[in-house]
Amino acid sequence: MGNIFLRIFASLILLLALGGRIGDLAQVYPKAAASEYVAPIIKTVRVGYVEAPCFMQGMRDDAVKSGLAYDYLQRVSYYTNWRYVYVYGDWATILDKLYKGEVDVMAGVSKTPERAGKMLFPDYAMGTENYYIYVHNDHPLAMKGLAGLQGHTVSVNKNTIMSDLLQSWNQAGNYQLNILTYSGNDSRYRDFKANLADATVDTDNAVQEDTNMVPFAWIGQSDYYLAVTKNRPDLVNDLNTALNKIITTNPRFVDKLANTYFSKLAVVANLSGDEMDWIKHNPMITIGYVDDYLPLSDRDDKGQVEGIFKDIFQEIVQKLNIQDKVRFSFVPFDSYDEMLRALADGSIYAAFPVNSDVQQAEKQGIFLSSDVITTPMYLIYTGDYANLNLRRIGVKRENSIGDIYVRTHYPHMEMVYYDDIHDMLDAVKRGAVDGCILNQFRRDAYLARAGYRDLQSIALTDYISLGFAVRKGHSELLSILNRGITRLPSDFALTSTYAYTGMMAPMTFRDYLLENLLTVMLAIGIIIAILSSLVAYIFLIHRNKREMQYIAQHDGLTGLLNRHCYNDFLNARQQDYPQDNLVVISMDLNGLKGVNDTMGHEAGDELIMGAAGCMKEALSAYGSVYRTGGDEFVAIIETPQQGLPKIIQSLKERFDSWHGKWNKSMSVSLGTAHNSDSSRKKLHELLALADQEMYKDKAAYYSRLGIDRRRH
Repeated sequence: MGNIFLRIFASLILLLALGGRIGDLAQVYPKAAASEYVAPIIKTVRVGYVEAPCFMQGMRDDAVKSGLAYDYLQRVSYYTNWRYVYVYGDWATILDKLYKGEVDVMAGVSKTPERAGKMLFPDYAMGTENYYIYVHNDHPLAMKGLAGLQGHTVSVNKNTIMSDLLQSWNQAGNYQLNILTYSGNDSRYRDFKANLADATVDTDNAVQEDTNMVPFAWIGQSDYYLAVTKNRPDLVNDLNTALNKIITTNPRFVDKLANTYFSKLAVVANLSGDEMDWIKHNPMITIGYVDDYLPLSDRDDKGQVEGIFKDIFQEIVQKLNIQDKVRFSFVPFDSYDEMLRALADGSIYAAFPVNSDVQQAEKQGIFLSSDVITTPMYLIYTGDYANLNLRRIGVKRENSIGDIYVRTHYPHMEMVYYDDIHDMLDAVKRGAVDGCILNQFRRDAYLARAGYRDLQSIALTDYISLGFAVRKGHSELLSILNRGITRLPSDFALTSTYAYTGMMAPMTFRDYLLENLLTVMLAIGIIIAILSSLVAYIFLIHRNKREMQYIAQHDGLTGLLNRHCYNDFLNARQQDYPQDNLVVISMDLNGLKGVNDTMGHEAGDELIMGAAGCMKEALSAYGSVYRTGGDEFVAIIETPQQGLPKIIQSLKERFDSWHGKWNKSMSVSLGTAHNSDSSRKKLHELLALADQEMYKDKAAYYSRLGIDRRRH
């Protein structure tokens, strides 16, 4: 009996000891610790803000801020949780404040041994600045080249990277320059404008196209950084961590910012001295083009050039402001090969359109410009694609662009040539060939005709890019054309094609008979047949006009309003304040690139069409929905502010519940901006706000899922 009591007593002691230990463990591992939210640490960072075009703009807290550095700072804050306080001033003042610790960070600071001892620099540069000697475009030096520079006066800011680079460049080239140094930009540019200096030095991102300055000589380059005051090493650690994350997820981050904000610089837009000299010695430039190749190039009834070639060339000449300096003549060619032979033998200076195939260009002895337009290619066939056996492909004679595409992608196919597209499509219909290949513009125009509506088409994976070509040796003309192409709006060429859609495949008599076959068969008597045909013809003209208008305004894949229609809407309301209750919704598909890469473009098209269908269902009752890019959409609707959440919820529910044949779900990032009584904004401001919100939503989506955005 005593042993039993001893065992019970020992067990009680053990339980008490274990209870204390369990309590200790509960202290170390709280039950809710894994699910509790830990608020991020927000640091207030004082930013030195110096006004500079396209780099930092908006020198007041209530001003609209923009520029490469401002954008860069915002992207950094996404990963550092920094909250900015802006300190405004000129360059010298802000740099001094950085030295003294009165501001924490300053953008655009070059790293020198002297500065490295006074401030801290992160491991990653913001970007690279190129330094040029600039002259006024009407100064005699602009035409003389480097040989004429010797002994002239060049101004530069003292104790700067640009001063060091100029001194080194001058000594290396023995140009014997008279170098004038200044303490700041204001006095330097004042004297330069007054011709007290023949030339001046500045970066490629500081001189705008409207300054009448041209780059004369490149003297060097240097990296610039987001510099940190010396007494805040914690900010450098934050910055390095953030930049490492940004660069590893988007290696082209800095380049993309530079392309966004520095596309209108003098170094890009204004002709250099050798280019102006070339134009001076070549006042008449002859350019060849392929005839009967709409929407790219053709002749009208008066023998004048038309097509996007004319529109693009007029835009390039205007952007470069050379309409009074040179004259152009245009020569049509019946075949692509004939045009390239004329280019090679010197009969013409340049040609359009030319396939952007560098290997072919080397063989032909021509120089290729930057791409002007890229278009999808389609296989046209009849019957069931699953049963299609490609052995013979139809090709339009004298069109080596299509010829090259077929030879490259279908090298084992038998090629059958036809004089025009109608003959080629007829051959596909009757089975004489197994298929043919057309670009998107011609496919849309020809397959809309009644005679070809039973033909099928499927998009091919390889697109075709076209541009200008110049004769070997005319590098100055090539750089002039590339400057102009760089200055074109990104969608200029594509938008220009809409005006020529209806001209590519005008209605033929055969089309007319096919669309009115029943009327013709039932016609009794010549008079009734003539009257019936006349009425039907008038009706078809009006209907096709509406169809062409519809094609010009709507996206072919989704049926939404297209970019051309969107631009017209914006241009008509560019300066107006919209009416109350106007809402802009910016939307962008998530993961489309990944779907295209892994599942194919047909699956990607399904995703685009599915998103468009959801937008139509949820938003069409309230306004217009536009497809503005590949996976980009904008809706402009009207609704009271209190009704907007319900609409957005309905839209998101449709996105969440959608599924397709290839895609089981979709994700769409969106942002909204509402024009209310308390905040009247212009339309472009609303669009910018909606885009900002959408990009925040997209960044949150990819961050949440840990997905590499470059592949999606």
